[in-house]
Amino acid sequence: MLLRERFSLTPRFYLIVLLFVVTIITGMATGFALFYRLAYILCIATILSFLWNMHSVKSIDVHVDRRTKKVHVGDLLDERITARNNGLIPKPVITIEDLSEIPGYSSRRAVSLPSKGFRSWRTNSPARKRGVYKMGPLRIRSTDALGLFEREIYFGETSEITVYPKILNLRSFNLPANSISGDSSVTKRTQILTPHAASVRDYAFGDSISRVHWNTTAKQGKLMSKEFDMGMSNEIWIFLDLQESVQHGDMDEGTDEWVVSIAASLAQKFSDANIPTGLVAYGDKRHFINASRGQGHFENILETMATAKSEGKTSLFDVIANEEALWTYQNSLIVITPSCSSNWARAIGAISSKRINTTVILLDSQTFGANSDSSETIRDLLQSGIPTHLVQKGDNLESVFPSKLTASHGSHVQNTAADEEDEAA
Repeated sequence: MLLRERFSLTPRFYLIVLLFVVTIITGMATGFALFYRLAYILCIATILSFLWNMHSVKSIDVHVDRRTKKVHVGDLLDERITARNNGLIPKPVITIEDLSEIPGYSSRRAVSLPSKGFRSWRTNSPARKRGVYKMGPLRIRSTDALGLFEREIYFGETSEITVYPKILNLRSFNLPANSISGDSSVTKRTQILTPHAASVRDYAFGDSISRVHWNTTAKQGKLMSKEFDMGMSNEIWIFLDLQESVQHGDMDEGTDEWVVSIAASLAQKFSDANIPTGLVAYGDKRHFINASRGQGHFENILETMATAKSEGKTSLFDVIANEEALWTYQNSLIVITPSCSSNWARAIGAISSKRINTTVILLDSQTFGANSDSSETIRDLLQSGIPTHLVQKGDNLESVFPSKLTASHGSHVQNTAADEEDEAA
């Protein structure tokens, strides 16, 4: 389906016009017929080039088969483009491109089409940035043999593709045992089926037969459905630092992609273990997902992480203060950040002192191209007794998740800082 067409003149056209004017003036001044013949040749060549350019894209039909609608960062974007020449005149060179908003993605290709012939090719390019993007339409660009005119036509429709964060198998990441189980008496209602039936209510349209409480139904004389709660277990809250000023690197090599990828991977790990998991992130807006469990809950987290942008203005220190209501002894906290500020580290230490299980995953921003040093932050965290994992660019998180830093690391960091101060003195 042809959407629109655009025609433009190239700088070379104006050069030909200037040459034509100079030739005419010179011929009139000198009277030589050679200059007039040259002017005629320029005029005829320009007209033929225009007609060639106009016809070159009129008989072209292009089709694209976009085979992927939802992918994860690192997955291949797969599409097949087919261009067909329905005319008798060959098309020496045309440029075909599927316009896309996806960062780092390009399907541009220059092809030649024989008379009544076609070309078909497949493009495979990795997705390098999460988000929701538009693909299409197809743009066909053609010029004439002299390069005087340029014509673009746009085919096809626009489609939408969602790029989710990369999911890693963090099998070696473990929380303390008391972080994932407990004797809390706090329960919450849930729509998913659990072993814990809390109460009964009137049957609602859409309830499955498995929810019907038959004993109460017989007594009441009407259908009654069971209500479930999530049982007695702790909640795990994942905090992402999406403040814009602390991010470094670009696309899939940026700290924001690593932070989101680790968070999504942990959410899947806890979801598979049937542990209630919540998520908080201050990016382009406040992203808050209450603690729950189940595949639907994990998919909600994944959708949120796909669209969350690292454009936050709120520091991690302020985020921790804003979400103070979540800090209860039943909950466990995982903070994922590339920030080297000591303010939030001391705030986390204050939370940990209230017997709240806290774990920090700190990205070494220096390895992502930052000038800041995380040694002071690590020292503050270890002095507070907070389990801390240091992630560096290039780490294979799936094989062995970075080991927890210990007090010996903290003393090493402190000695290194002291040595640097002595050298500066």
